[in-house]
Amino acid sequence: MALFYYKEKKNKGIRAAAYLRLSIEDGDKAESNSIGNQRELIQNFVAERPELHLVGEYADDGYTGTNFERPGFTQMMEDIQSDKINCIIVKDLSRLGRNYIEMGKYLERIFPMMGIRFIAINDNYDNANTESSDSDNESMETQIALVQDFINRSSELNYVDTYFDNGFTGTNFKRPAFTRLMNDVRQKKIKCIVVKDLSRFGRNYLEAGYYIETVFPFLGVRLIAVNDNFDSTRKEDMESMALPIRNMINTMYAKDISKKVWSSLQRKKEAGYAVGSDAPFGYIRNPVTKRNEIDPETAFYVQLIFQWALMGVAIYEIARRMTLLQVPTPREWHRKIVEGKDVVTYKKWGETSIRHMLANQTYVGDTINNKSTQKFFAGQDKRDLSKEQWYVAKNTHPAIIARDDFEKVQDILAKNQKVFKTVRAETEQIRTEYQNDLAGMVFCADCGRPMDFDRLPHGAEESKKVCYYICRARQADDKCIGHQITEKLLKALVMDQLHLFIVRLSDKRKILEELRKIEDMQNPVYRAKSEVMSLTDKVGQMAKKREQLYADYVAGAVDSEEYQQFREEYSRQYDDLRTALQKAEAKKMKVEQQIREYLNMTSNLEAHLDDFGFDAQLVKSIVQRIEVSADKRIRIVFGFQDVLADFGKESAGK
Repeated sequence: MALFYYKEKKNKGIRAAAYLRLSIEDGDKAESNSIGNQRELIQNFVAERPELHLVGEYADDGYTGTNFERPGFTQMMEDIQSDKINCIIVKDLSRLGRNYIEMGKYLERIFPMMGIRFIAINDNYDNANTESSDSDNESMETQIALVQDFINRSSELNYVDTYFDNGFTGTNFKRPAFTRLMNDVRQKKIKCIVVKDLSRFGRNYLEAGYYIETVFPFLGVRLIAVNDNFDSTRKEDMESMALPIRNMINTMYAKDISKKVWSSLQRKKEAGYAVGSDAPFGYIRNPVTKRNEIDPETAFYVQLIFQWALMGVAIYEIARRMTLLQVPTPREWHRKIVEGKDVVTYKKWGETSIRHMLANQTYVGDTINNKSTQKFFAGQDKRDLSKEQWYVAKNTHPAIIARDDFEKVQDILAKNQKVFKTVRAETEQIRTEYQNDLAGMVFCADCGRPMDFDRLPHGAEESKKVCYYICRARQADDKCIGHQITEKLLKALVMDQLHLFIVRLSDKRKILEELRKIEDMQNPVYRAKSEVMSLTDKVGQMAKKREQLYADYVAGAVDSEEYQQFREEYSRQYDDLRTALQKAEAKKMKVEQQIREYLNMTSNLEAHLDDFGFDAQLVKSIVQRIEVSADKRIRIVFGFQDVLADFGKESAGK
């Protein structure tokens, strides 16, 4: 049996995840490397690239980078295994880790093997496929013709199937067609793989060698590379130094291609070419000249956004208006125009997208590259270059916005940014001076966003300033009006509900204690014990049946065929009963443990019944989330298991 394998170009959807990390070891860089700063940088980066879809965020706040045993990182790797994401984005390589041996393992082995694209923004690092498109003699058609001719001329090979990967780099083996190929190999559907040459198989020396020298021999699979005159069934081919040398050359070739692509991009940047994959919103990229051309439909909305900005309309209001007009967002526009997909429903415009468009000098007809340094060493922060060091090419394409209007908008943005920084500094000072006892627990009931802790009014005398929890969300669909509640009132409402909650728990505890004394099926502990005793008895009975069966066989009461038949059936029943008994015993232990923890918790909580003051420790111990509505009503989500309620549900289901 034989098959052939080839590859061609194809674009893939990219499901990206943001990974954030900060620890004490980052020292005086803590402010620039803060979780919020990392998040904003990544969000802005994704907003500029419609091909990237941010589907998740994983954060390790306070975890060292010297090892990879971190909860956020662990969860991210689990989601990669579940194929939820295929791209990781970090601020810089030091966010991934500071153990460079482990980092190398992930960057050079694990991520490529799993087909994960990895981007470190400030280091200008992207492990995406930089392999140039195949030349004519490496085309799909050439590979097919060559391999088919080889198979047809062979008297011992029979064609079975064709496997091809469109546009997947040969530097890793996490390719869909190759995965399908290996599944068919394991199912013994094929015994021979035929490729044009070893570079079609892969360009990663270590991985290619592992498959050729270990995996394929173990599975009994023959590999033939036609142009390399390689056949794994020939001992001299497997022992020859030509194989590892050839694979190493393939690896070096892939790296050389990457360097050449990078050099080519640098030359294009200096010449004023737009090196990004797609044109910004308002333009379309000419496939021949590689220059930006005006898209009349979206250019109109770019001009409208700048007009509103010149009129003093706030950025959040511009975003709201664009949403109400049902204008496709830059990402939706990319999906519709570039990817050719149908866009039925329109998403909300975000402030980040508007702010980025207002600061994009591309709209005056200029192309700007080389805004930051190229990084060579992991763990070093990237430094933005001064404007004097930028590659600025003016009037490279038609302008959508007049240069004077653009400069006026930049002045407005600069003034707004100054005001924003002042307010943020004041807010951070407030958070430092005043203890936020409910930090991370208070959310808006209308929009679900976290509520900020602040002191208002800012201009009032010190004695008149009061701490508030504020929802500053401004939703385009007007479902959230941006409300607030005083810290004092919120704490009072929380404690009122907690006291009612503790009273109910106390009543349930008394019920549960009485229930434990009753030896009937309403008692969850008694029910669990009864199930264990019943199964134990059945296991003993089945063991006796097996013993009696053997005695009957020895005595000649049953013949050999009957004995074998009954023995297999009794053994199966015995094993099933043993399995059921193990599960019942585990369930009994779980029930007893849950009840003990429940009783201990409720007993401890009862100590707070006579204390009506705010207790931060009490709140944090049992409250997971506090939701505040615009009318000052609150809803508390408790972070514990109501054992009695669960047992009630279990009883009802029986």
